[in-house]
Amino acid sequence: MKKYILIPVFLGLAAKTFAESEVVPIKKGMSYQMADTSLRRSGWRQRVVHTRDGYEYIGSEKTIKEHGVEGLESCAMDKPVCIVHYAKKNKCLRIITWGEQFKDLKIDSWDQDCPAQDSL
Repeated sequence: MKKYILIPVFLGLAAKTFAESEVVPIKKGMSYQMADTSLRRSGWRQRVVHTRDGYEYIGSEKTIKEHGVEGLESCAMDKPVCIVHYAKKNKCLRIITWGEQFKDLKIDSWDQDCPAQDSL
């Protein structure tokens, strides 16, 4: 009897998790520019970081910021990898890009991590 009681509980939790997760309209390998357009059409907005922590962008970060990427957190010094943040209502989206120049940025991966509170 206990088994039958747990089935609705598990189904309820699965339905809640499914409802909370949202399909993000990007794909691995997609150009950053196409991904940004697609995200904006779906209601996502770049989440500005480093407004109060005194962080100074350098090198490729500076160039990417000049192209209007306001959600840029940082770029690695040893690899052509950058992190860009987006938000939609109370949801977060962290995108990892790959590429050395803005025009060459491609989507590598993404998750639902929010930027650190001290970087906002």
